[in-house]
Amino acid sequence: MGQATFGLILNRVRDGVVLQDIHGRIEWANPACEAMYGWPLSEMRARHPLHFLIPPEDRPSPEQVKQFRYDPDSALFRQFKISQHMRRDGSRFWNQQNFALLDMGPGDSDKKVVVTCRDVTDQVHTETALRQVQVDLEHAAHHDDLTGLANRKKLSRFLATTTARARIARHEIGVLQLDIDKFKDINDTLGHAAGDATLVHVAQALRANSAPQDLVCRTGGDEFLLICPGISSRDQLMDRAEALRAAIQTPLTWSSQMIEVGTSIGASLPEAPDTSGEALIQMADQALYAAKDQGRGQVVLYTPHIGQAQKSQIRMARDLQIAVASEQFEIHLQPQLSLSQNRIVGCEALLRWAHPERGLLLPGEFLIAAERNSVLAEIDYISMNLALDALVQLRDAGFGGLRLAINVSSSILADVNYPGLLDWALQSRGIVPSDVCVEILETTIFERTGLDVTTAINRLKHLGVRVALDDFGTGYAGLAHMAAFDVDAIKLDRSMISRLETDPRNRAVVRSIIRLSALLGMQVVAEGVETQSQLDILRRTSCPLIQGFGLAHPMPVEDMIGWLRNNTPLADPLPFGMTASGENNVAQLNRSG
Repeated sequence: MGQATFGLILNRVRDGVVLQDIHGRIEWANPACEAMYGWPLSEMRARHPLHFLIPPEDRPSPEQVKQFRYDPDSALFRQFKISQHMRRDGSRFWNQQNFALLDMGPGDSDKKVVVTCRDVTDQVHTETALRQVQVDLEHAAHHDDLTGLANRKKLSRFLATTTARARIARHEIGVLQLDIDKFKDINDTLGHAAGDATLVHVAQALRANSAPQDLVCRTGGDEFLLICPGISSRDQLMDRAEALRAAIQTPLTWSSQMIEVGTSIGASLPEAPDTSGEALIQMADQALYAAKDQGRGQVVLYTPHIGQAQKSQIRMARDLQIAVASEQFEIHLQPQLSLSQNRIVGCEALLRWAHPERGLLLPGEFLIAAERNSVLAEIDYISMNLALDALVQLRDAGFGGLRLAINVSSSILADVNYPGLLDWALQSRGIVPSDVCVEILETTIFERTGLDVTTAINRLKHLGVRVALDDFGTGYAGLAHMAAFDVDAIKLDRSMISRLETDPRNRAVVRSIIRLSALLGMQVVAEGVETQSQLDILRRTSCPLIQGFGLAHPMPVEDMIGWLRNNTPLADPLPFGMTASGENNVAQLNRSG
């Protein structure tokens, strides 16, 4: 192949080819190179590319160009180089260059450099775009869309790093777990857009109160997490938490409305060198639950006691699920005495949980846990059916004239299906609705957000059942409720009855309530009556009905039937405070706990 053929190839090849001397000055360039640079060979010859091909901001000084010399041993001759160059018209492109050294003798004049050039702008842009897509996908996979904070995946990756593990081992890391108080109320009353604005508000407060090395996360819903490397003391962590709580409480203005934002915070520090990151977060989460149990808006630091309490709650939640599925609940009945007739006219149905390990549990020991674990409504319906079955048993045993009081929670009271289900339960058992009194806790009226008590009571009244306000006197405006709600009866709370003997002002209040109830056509039941003196005072005030341990403690249905048989008719005078066996009920209760 002759020199003419090589020349033809160099002139027709699509890649640019440049021949330079050892100092980088151009001696020859093929047509493809002239087209790539926009410069004819006649204007490039003897010039250094660093003078006119490099963008102005990247050009070396004239002195540096003058001193330039290719190093024959440089790695430049063993790799590709991609750099941004500039055409004659000012447009820029990415140039992929390959350098080859032609060493034809010992002198500099015997050494030439062949540079092969290729415009790879399209490829670079494509790769840059793909790289950005990868960056965006990586960010999206590890960050929350709404707030831009790290998510659980980013959190897990962070906790798996050797740096995080070393910090935990040295007790140099703190965790703050947060959620927004009453966030559901914001969503329900103002809408999800307001809820989103609230989440962004909290995220901004977290960012503003975090150190550069901190990791700020939104872990789901209204839950946030702040990992604080470098914090090693309780005081440091609690100071950070308090500052954060104060920042979040700064009022949020949204759509011309002021949103009050509160937060509860659980804090944790490593307790042992082998504490894992997940364990540290779980400890903060348990402290958060304790903060909410203490009334929200609190900052609580994890302690082993809190951990034990949370484990107990977890066991309680598990046991409640089993109890609901396996019917571990039962009804106990407590008789109600008419003082004017001196006879038993009804009884209250009280739920008990026959726990297989802990024995018989009272509602106060499990109802809060049931509500927290969303099984309270199920338990309410179980209680309703068991109570009505008990009334049928009493009727079948020959005590058909008794009325039954059943308790309902706010959860079931808010259920629009409750009156219909109660009606069906009554009809299926042949029970007259007026023989049943539904007792509503007075505190329910204030504590249940969004519950229309008037509508709930009217639905029950339309059904034909009686309605009573339970624990009357413990709420915020008991007398006002007597006029506001169409109820058939009130039950005086045991706290009022217990002070009858020692508190003249309390006696006057009880006497006035009984008289006012009579004027309004409402029945009064005094609960928690335990002594003969309390009984005598209530007789003198013309209290219609009483119940309490002085008369009889709650008992299983079969025992209730036996008690009624032994105490029908009641002795006159009433052997108050004595069971059928002659044992004092109050003493018996104290021994049983």
